[in-house]
Amino acid sequence: MVSRRNFFSIFIMMSVLLFLFQFSQVIRESRSAYDVNSYISGQKRSGEDRWQQTVLRYQRDKAYVAGDFVLFFGKEDSDIGRVVAQWCSYTKRNLLVYGALEEYRFTQQNLPEAVLIDSEVVNVPKEMRTFEQITNYGVTTIFCNLPEPLEIRRNAMLMNLLGIRQVYSNGIQVEGIHLFSNFLLGGESFYYLGMEENPDESLQDMRLAMPWYITAGGTKTYMVGMMDEQMADQANRNEYFPAVIWRNSYNDAKVFVVNGDYMKGMEGIGILNGMMYENASYSIYPVVNAQNVIVANFPSFAPENDGRMMSLYSRDTASVLRDVCWPTLSSLTDKNQYHLTCLITPQYNYADGIEPAGDTLAFYLQQFKEFTSEAALSLECWGDTDLEEKLKADEQFFGSLEEEYVYGAAFVKGTDLDRMEQILPEYEHLRNIRTLVREYREVEPVVGYYNDELTLQSVTSEAQRHTYSDDFRERCFETALGYSNVLLDMQSVVWPQTAEDQWEVVSEQLTSNLNTYWKGFSAFEHTSLSESDDRIRTFLNLDYTNKRIGN
Repeated sequence: MVSRRNFFSIFIMMSVLLFLFQFSQVIRESRSAYDVNSYISGQKRSGEDRWQQTVLRYQRDKAYVAGDFVLFFGKEDSDIGRVVAQWCSYTKRNLLVYGALEEYRFTQQNLPEAVLIDSEVVNVPKEMRTFEQITNYGVTTIFCNLPEPLEIRRNAMLMNLLGIRQVYSNGIQVEGIHLFSNFLLGGESFYYLGMEENPDESLQDMRLAMPWYITAGGTKTYMVGMMDEQMADQANRNEYFPAVIWRNSYNDAKVFVVNGDYMKGMEGIGILNGMMYENASYSIYPVVNAQNVIVANFPSFAPENDGRMMSLYSRDTASVLRDVCWPTLSSLTDKNQYHLTCLITPQYNYADGIEPAGDTLAFYLQQFKEFTSEAALSLECWGDTDLEEKLKADEQFFGSLEEEYVYGAAFVKGTDLDRMEQILPEYEHLRNIRTLVREYREVEPVVGYYNDELTLQSVTSEAQRHTYSDDFRERCFETALGYSNVLLDMQSVVWPQTAEDQWEVVSEQLTSNLNTYWKGFSAFEHTSLSESDDRIRTFLNLDYTNKRIGN
């Protein structure tokens, strides 16, 4: 039996605790504007003020400032040409482009910072006198690719220039790639299944077919091919594995060489930065300094695919997203201090007649605020739904809600990207969009201006899938830009096709990959899409100089 006095004391204590907890929640909600996007700054820099690269045109009587530009011999509209131009734009270098070496006259007054060669355009074996002149002047020379092995084998002077002691084979298939430390951020890496405890063959997607060049003494190798034991024994007798990226000292200059087509994708900007760093006593250059993790098509508010969700999780779709998926995402965000960006889609299928209900949007906005996350929009369409049909339905959905949240970012498929300039001003919920996100494309800029008002950010990697080439590309982007944009697409979780799409598998891959592959870049800051938008504008607009006196 509980006495009346004890019962009254217990009642008072419980009442006080209830009041305190409820009152603190009320105060917190009243002071926290959950429907305000705190990541959008009041002012934004304009693309009108972006740094403009000067693509110089050579005039025989004009003397350029020595070291004030980069000289590229190749085609401006080629894959390598676009990568070189983008690298120059990011690093604030002026660019001079020619199709042939004889079109440019090298003098002491017209020396560039570096000469870049596309061997598919330049007949390298016939230009040895020019290369002798360039290297005698001490100009850094970069071969973005190489002539055919047979041409190299026949030309002893060219082999000396490139630092090749022997062309051992015109073409082999290596087993993996070894990236040495101190070239790209992230350190040493072995892209070789033989190094894995439980090898997954889907990881290996590196370029493994290559000529086998054995480099000469005095060269420095940054990346080599790896081989099985039989081939390795043969390689050891010849001292070196097949070289992929290396540096040679020739006359008074450094000559960098790329064996393969690594410079045909945008990862080439990181390779070029690594080379210029290796060639300098010190290096200062701007970076974006932004690490994004974005969750596409989450949350959704329509009761779609409830039957499948009930069979897998014993919950409807809304409960799966709220009670199963979000706790994992919020825990990951809280533990690693990510500024998650969640790309909302009111519904997945706009043709099934199932309408979304926005009663849980306020809950998610509160949760995003609590866990330093941002809400953005997904403009993806599925099935036969047209983009404008989706946007009209979404406009009606957001217009019916009381929340006045300002969405600053949107994810859009590349096929719809060209329409955004006309579409965005037509819809109220899209009028504050400042940055567009799209899937990665090899020869398109990683970050840039879409127009003077909008920036463009590319996805650099998928969160639940990280192959060897993904890892190498990330290291290149981190080296060049200090930027990553990792995408987790929740559409496959709600509409699973295989067991690999179920949340317990996806969440394990997500956690494992983020805690493994991005651990080496923790010096860079975690940002939401709107935060990285501000940093991208700063990065693209700034100009800089550096000066060193003494040591």
